[in-house]
Amino acid sequence: MNRQLRILLTVVISIVFLGFALRGVEWERAYATASKIEVGWLGAVMLGTVWTLYIRAQRWKVLLRPLGAVAQAPLVHTTNIGFMANMVLPLRAGEIVRPVLLAQKTQLPLGGVLATIVLERVFDLLAVIFLFGLATVLVPVSEQVRSLGYILLGMGIGLGTVVGVTRWQEERVLRLWNTVSGRLPQFAAEPLNHFVRGFLKALEVLDRPGTFVEVVVWTGYLWCIIGAVNTFGLVAFSFALPLLRCGLVLTAIVALAVSVPSAPGYVGSFQFGCKLALDVFGVEASEALAFSVVLHVSQFVAILGAGLYSLTREGIGFRQLEEVSKSDVSVSAG
Repeated sequence: MNRQLRILLTVVISIVFLGFALRGVEWERAYATASKIEVGWLGAVMLGTVWTLYIRAQRWKVLLRPLGAVAQAPLVHTTNIGFMANMVLPLRAGEIVRPVLLAQKTQLPLGGVLATIVLERVFDLLAVIFLFGLATVLVPVSEQVRSLGYILLGMGIGLGTVVGVTRWQEERVLRLWNTVSGRLPQFAAEPLNHFVRGFLKALEVLDRPGTFVEVVVWTGYLWCIIGAVNTFGLVAFSFALPLLRCGLVLTAIVALAVSVPSAPGYVGSFQFGCKLALDVFGVEASEALAFSVVLHVSQFVAILGAGLYSLTREGIGFRQLEEVSKSDVSVSAG
C-alpha cells in the first residue's frame, strides 16, 4: 500500500471515529460545559503531559543499554521531537523520526534503536491490558468496550509470546531467519537483517533482572502519570464522578482507542475513546465531547511546545523533520 493510500485510510478511520463521538451532541450544551472549566487545572494537564515525555526518555535510556550508553540531552530532545511528529505528521511519523534522529546523533545502529521502539510498544501494550482489566473489575463496561479489550488482550498475548520465544530460542530464530532472508532479494534482506539482529540485541534487556525491573517500574510510573493527567482534566470540568475509578477507565479506554491507526494527533479516536469511557459513568455526549476537545488541545499544545523547543535546541527545521519522516529507514538500518 503506497503512502498516499495509507494516509487516506487513516483519515477515513478518524472521520468514522469522530462521527461516533459527535452522535447525540448538543453544541450549545457542549460549549456551555467547556466555558465553565477551571483553567488552572489545565496547567497541571500540560505540565503532566510534558513530564510523561521525560519519563519516556528515561525508560528508553534503559532499553538502549545493550546498544550503548546515551547522553541525556539527545534522548530528551529526540523524544520530544518524535512525539510532536506524531501529533502533526501523518502515519505516526514520530515512530520513525525518533529512532532515526537518535541514531544520527549517537551513531548507534539504527536497526537496534528501531527494535527498542518495538519493545516500548510491547511494555505499553501490556500496561494498558493491565489497566483495562483492572477497569473492568472496578466498573461495568459495555459489550462494545469489552470487545475492544479482547482485541487488545489478543494483541498483547501475541506480542508477548513472540518476544519471549524469540529471546528463549534466539539461535533457532536466527537460523530460521537466515533461511528466510536467504530467499529474499538483497535490497530487502540486508536492511531486514540489520533490524532482526538489532532486535535480538535489544532483547538482552530481558536477561538482566535489574534492568528488566527498571523498565517495568518506569512503565508503571509513566502510566500512573498519564492517569493523573486525565484525572486533572476531570477535575477541571468539576464532574461529580468517582475520580480515581473514572481516571483509570478513561486512561485504559482512550489508550485502546488511540492505538488504532488514525489521522495526525489521534483526532477522532481520542474523542471517541473519551466518549466511551465517560458514558460508563453516565456523562452525556455533549459534555463528553467538550471534555475530550479541551483535554486533547491541552495535551497537543504541551507536546507541540516541548517538540518545538527541542527542534530549536537541536537546530532542526520542520522541513528537515518531514524529510526524516518520509525516509526509508531500511536503507540506513546498519
